[in-house]
Amino acid sequence: MNVTNEDAVQSLAQVEEVMAKTRQSLVSTYAGPFLILWGFIWVVSYLGTHFFLMWVDWIWNISSGLGCIGTIFIFWRLFGRGSATRNPSDKGLVLRTILFWPLFFAYAFVWLSIVKPGNGVVLNAFLVTAIMFAYVVIGLWFGSWLMVVLGIVVTGFTLIGFHLIPAYYYCLWMAVTAGGGLLGTGLYMKLRWR
Repeated sequence: MNVTNEDAVQSLAQVEEVMAKTRQSLVSTYAGPFLILWGFIWVVSYLGTHFFLMWVDWIWNISSGLGCIGTIFIFWRLFGRGSATRNPSDKGLVLRTILFWPLFFAYAFVWLSIVKPGNGVVLNAFLVTAIMFAYVVIGLWFGSWLMVVLGIVVTGFTLIGFHLIPAYYYCLWMAVTAGGGLLGTGLYMKLRWR
């Protein structure tokens, strides 16, 4: 059987298309539920902070704790149904991702001890932009341009809110742009990337 150059190029294009769809499916499977969870938590927490500022510590501590429990539950569900354990390379990606986040937050707290932000808006802008940098890195790592764009866009909205929006409205701005951005992206992945 003779294979022409055209047949070989067409076959390689089909393989690349399947690889891209597989990568997209992996990102959707793993990132989508977490984006929905944390987007919802950010929307509720930012709105709670805006309307009940005196309870800001309680709001963020409780919502972050619930988010961590939800994150563990989602990981457990992903592993429990076997999708993360079928392919050995999936296990490696998931393990690196699991290890990445605690290390990232450890470094973020080290950086915070150095820069010592003066108020809650500065602290929040720092943490959100640091987390969005992590999204960009993970997007590059997994080959997901949507995650890269999400990180860059939410960072841009955070900078707009930090520099141009009056402090009184900052949390409303962040509820819509940051929380809504994560939530909307997660829903888009789950509904459109099936």
